[in-house]
Amino acid sequence: MELLAVQDLPTSPHCFVCGERNPAGLNARFLVEDDLVRMSLTARERHCGYPNVVHGGILAAALDECMGWAAARSIHRMCVTGELTVRYLKPVPPGPGYTVYAEVLRSSRRLVHTRGWITGPDGERHAHAEGRFLPLSEAETLRIDDGLVYRGEEERVFDVLRPEHDREQNG
Repeated sequence: MELLAVQDLPTSPHCFVCGERNPAGLNARFLVEDDLVRMSLTARERHCGYPNVVHGGILAAALDECMGWAAARSIHRMCVTGELTVRYLKPVPPGPGYTVYAEVLRSSRRLVHTRGWITGPDGERHAHAEGRFLPLSEAETLRIDDGLVYRGEEERVFDVLRPEHDREQNG
């Protein structure tokens, strides 16, 4: 059985989805596994719209962020959401055991089309989404990258944009 390569992605300190300094957020971490971006979703009671049902906006944010990372990896640019469509299939209760996945369907320099989904502990889908993402400039991407938290093992998605990367690659 072949082992899959798993790579962490950096976090942004105040981000609602991955920010460790955001006490209201999800405090999630993103992983890359064979070009599929995923994150474990552990929503809490404070993330519920109705008793024991995670708010749809929270689920949309998790899908949006996961698909945004898939888009960014595909073109080595941070992206903003141009369009997000979510279909909710089953309620998600607060607690552990849910996973968000994202992949790129098509990408170009100007637009990245992605797909994402949320599965429960039993593997059943609770929501799925499609998104279209618009890339930021190289300068804006590097400005954002300079504020991300890297602990040492994370994928350096945007280093290809840095002149020192070119110097290291060319000797």
